[in-house]
Formats: sequence, structure tokens, C-alpha cells
Amino acid sequence: MAAESPRVRIIDPHVHVWKNDPKYPWPKELTAPPKEDALPETLLELMKANGVEKTVIVHVIHYRWDCRYAGDVIKAHRGKFMGVCRVNPEADDAVKELDRWVKEYGFHGVRLSPSADAKGDWINDRPRVDRIFNRAAELKIPMCILCPSTRLPDVDKVIERHKDRLDVCIDHMADCPIDDPGELKKLLALARFPRVFVKISHLWSLSKEKYPYQDTHDQVKRLYEKFGPERLMWGTDWPGVEEHCGYAKALALYRDEIKFFTAEDRRWILGGTALKLWPFERGDHL
Repeated sequence: MAAESPRVRIIDPHVHVWKNDPKYPWPKELTAPPKEDALPETLLELMKANGVEKTVIVHVIHYRWDCRYAGDVIKAHRGKFMGVCRVNPEADDAVKELDRWVKEYGFHGVRLSPSADAKGDWINDRPRVDRIFNRAAELKIPMCILCPSTRLPDVDKVIERHKDRLDVCIDHMADCPIDDPGELKKLLALARFPRVFVKISHLWSLSKEKYPYQDTHDQVKRLYEKFGPERLMWGTDWPGVEEHCGYAKALALYRDEIKFFTAEDRRWILGGTALKLWPFERGDHL
């Protein structure tokens, strides 16, 4: 008898949670906090209904640098969630805060978000940025980068300095426009670093079409050909995805709709790659 195909483990590497609760106050500068909560209980129901085994919670910027809510959710559901924290890259205590979130709350990853405008120029402040990258490497946690494609040349320089010590994940394909091949080349150039990974999420934000966002599939294919499935991963970006295709279709998009993925590719993209960066259990691997 032919051996059965290994079970596909589905790990969602990108969601957010928040709650309107005075215990976790919104910062004063947040003038329009979300009216609807994004609760772990809702997320767990969606996971169960769609066969998603585990999920990585990325601390939402609504709270700025206070990661307590996501941290408390992770601590309450150790078997289901891991997390990525944020620190203020311009703060003198950034490394101290990173240690706090990792050691006290169990975060496994940190996210930096250099914007396209002058407010994101801190990415070129080598001493400040390198100390965070260095500490992430020492802690053996991945660095997630959320940035527009125009910032990728700056990010490239930082990765070059840390390429042998640290796993780096580029979130949402750096939102490379599907009609600007020059911008995509900046992301493709990062494939030369073996420890760089890409979330091929946010197709709904790049597409000019309805689900299944067929006009984005060629860009995904170019990344697939350059990075290989072992360095690509999907992600729902819940709850933001609910304004577009919804949680279930976000999974079906990568599981069913992108036709050039093989069954083996999907084992990596739907779960195996994420488990390289977020090993929920000892022995998590393909």
C-alpha cells in the first residue's frame, strides 16, 4: 500500500486581538479606537471551524508599545497562541522592553515598522536599529518587518549586517504593488538571504479584482519561484480580513485557489514554514 500523505498542519502566522477594556487603555493619541472587539474567544471558534491548529498573534499598533493585552491572551492560551511584540525603535529602553515582553509574557518575535515618510528614517540609525536586531538574535526570536516596498532598500542594508544570526520575516509582501515590477524586484532581492521569509498575505489589499484576487497570483508565483515554498507563509490578518473575503476564504485562497501550489507546497505555506519561526512545541517540524 502506498504511504498516506502527511497531515497538513495549518498554522496562521498573522492575526491581531484587542479589547475595549480600561485594564488595557488606549493611548491618548489614538483618537478613534476600534468600536468592535477582536477577542481570542471569537478567534478560537474560527480556528476550530476551519481546521487551524495554532495561531501567531501580532501585537496591534492600536496599543502602541503596550503589549500587555496580547501577552495576557498568549499566557492564557499557551497551547494555541504564540506572539510577536512591538518596541519603540527610537526609545532608549527598547532592548529592555524587548527583554520584558519576551521573558515576562512569552512573546517569540518582535515587529518593527519603518514608514515610507520621514518618520520612518530611524531605520537608518544604525546603532539604534542594530541593538534591537542583535538582541533578537541573542534571544533567538524572529524579526518581523512591516514596511512599504519603498523602504526595502533600507531594510536590505540592515539584514545584510545580521544575515547569519537572525530570521527575518517580511510581512504582507511589503505591500508591493502588483502593477510595479520595479518595487517587487526590491523584495525578490532579499531572497539571497537564506534566513529571510515572506508572508504572502494581504492579497485582498493589492488586488483590483474580487476574490480569489486572480490578478495577484502572478506576483505570488514570482516570490514562490525565488524564495521557494519553504520560506513563504500565508496569513489571515484577522480581523481586518473580515471586511474583505472573511477568515474561511482567506484560508481557502491558499489551500484551494492558487493553482500552481502543489500538495507539498501547501504543507509548507499553510504551516510548515511558520513552524520554523514559531515552534509551538518541541519537535514541531515537517
